[in-house]
Amino acid sequence: MHVLKFSCLAFFSLQLSMAGGFLGCAATLKKAAAGSFIDDVAKATAKHDDIVLVTQAVPTYLLLLEGLLESNPDAPEFLIAATELYTSYATLIEADDPARAQRLYHRAKNYGLKALAQNQRIGPLLAAPYPIFAEITKHLKSEDIPLVFWVASSWGAWISASTESMAALADLPKVILMMEWLIKEDENFYYGSPHVFLGIYHAALPQSLGGNPEESLKHFNKALEINRGQSLMVYVQMARFYARQVFDRELYESLLQKALEHPIDQVAELTLQNATAQKMARKLLAEADEFF
Repeated sequence: MHVLKFSCLAFFSLQLSMAGGFLGCAATLKKAAAGSFIDDVAKATAKHDDIVLVTQAVPTYLLLLEGLLESNPDAPEFLIAATELYTSYATLIEADDPARAQRLYHRAKNYGLKALAQNQRIGPLLAAPYPIFAEITKHLKSEDIPLVFWVASSWGAWISASTESMAALADLPKVILMMEWLIKEDENFYYGSPHVFLGIYHAALPQSLGGNPEESLKHFNKALEINRGQSLMVYVQMARFYARQVFDRELYESLLQKALEHPIDQVAELTLQNATAQKMARKLLAEADEFF
């Protein structure tokens, strides 16, 4: 922020006679301040333990973000923030309102793809058939990891909520490729989340479509190893997808009990996610007789 202020003041002093000089710097500072605010709110939200409060408050923040995008439609920091927040919010409400969550996942995906498309080499590949799309990995860099993760997460969540659409399901190999690229680049990203995604994928799909319970177990175990049990959602998703798939009720209940035994705030930035995981765990335990 100090660097931005210095560069703008230097520019202003050199271009004092130009009417646009000050306005351009003011816009830059305003954009930087907005970006800092978005980041601060996102961090504070992740650390909160009241799911209801966050669920009620986030829509206002989303509208604020939409307003910032109205003025700065191509700002990567706002596009990424929108992708992450819409995905996270849709996850919170999906159990109660799946149709609405589907729309929000779609919105998140579109913002993420727009951010990715700003790379001129990547843009033309996004809507191309898979063999052409696969060239994307040649153009991705390590600094793209957060964006790729949230694009793939929102895209994958939208596909999961749109299983009646063959067009949506046809995109799944693209999402898997992105998650596999993430694992090669940084399998530890966000507490091993790429492994959780692939663990769900291999458990949820029949083997004829690429599912593989053994691969699912490997990915879930790797995620648990990476995050040392700090992300309780791993236990929940492993129970929900893998344990159900292999009809192991003992494992199912054991994993959900582990999610309930751990404190939700052992890692501050995972507090909201862990609170959500425990809510899901209670619901899944109550439904055990329906699946076994």
